[in-house]
Amino acid sequence: MYSKSPKIFNFLLLSFLLYFIQISLCEVESNDKRFSPSSHNNIEKRAPSAAVVLQYTFGGIGLGLFGLFLILCYVISFCLNRKAMNGVILSIPWTLLDFILDALFVKNQGKDVPSLYVPSIIFLIGPVIVNIVLSLMIIINEKKKGSTEFRRWFYDNSSFAATAAVLAGADMSTLKLLYSEIFRMKKFNAPFSDDSKTMILWGCVISSIIADIPQFVIQILYKREVEGDYTLIPFLKLITISVKLPIAIIGRVFEALKDRRKPDKRRNNDNDNNNDNNNNDVEK
Repeated sequence: MYSKSPKIFNFLLLSFLLYFIQISLCEVESNDKRFSPSSHNNIEKRAPSAAVVLQYTFGGIGLGLFGLFLILCYVISFCLNRKAMNGVILSIPWTLLDFILDALFVKNQGKDVPSLYVPSIIFLIGPVIVNIVLSLMIIINEKKKGSTEFRRWFYDNSSFAATAAVLAGADMSTLKLLYSEIFRMKKFNAPFSDDSKTMILWGCVISSIIADIPQFVIQILYKREVEGDYTLIPFLKLITISVKLPIAIIGRVFEALKDRRKPDKRRNNDNDNNNDNNNNDVEK
């Protein structure tokens, strides 16, 4: 058992991570409002000004510092538990950052290109509703049909589970945080069944299809339309979705293939057990 001080340190580390995301995005929004054109409806194609270049620079630096902080958290968690799903420390904050940038994009630049405004809202709100509903269904189903250990864990961490389900609106992969075992904390060690983990996996695949791919297409079309008036929020959004999309697709394909092999292993084990029993019967 770990003493209280490391647990407090880990909790403060995660709290600072969320606080850093919030402060960074507030700064991004204020900079975007300061340098964005006064009129969003009349888009004039012009060369980027020095102010635009400056905000890109500071935005890139902020994004780099954010990435370094995530790497630091990853290293700490990896040192504490190498077998944990430490990758969620990198993927989940990046996913939340991508989601908040998408919301800011719809709010501040959504009407710059009228033809993209409605699709931007649809592919922002629609996946959130689908993901939250799926997350709640998985947790409720696990609570009803799962093991006694999961019920005990849920009783002790019901608020944390509810928070994760809401955050899963940004991406279903957030639910992996519940059983990631990072920092060796009990709240990150939910005893989900294999069926629930499979449902979470396919929920992640659905999330990529209905959210990430359309948002990437919207950002590409938006960049082609505005050109010289391309401001900081769309710039950062394009970076985050460009990094997130290929990693998510490749990672989830590998997870799906890995999950698909599990029944085969079980079947082979059953066959081996049957063969052993038959051999024992013959010997008798």
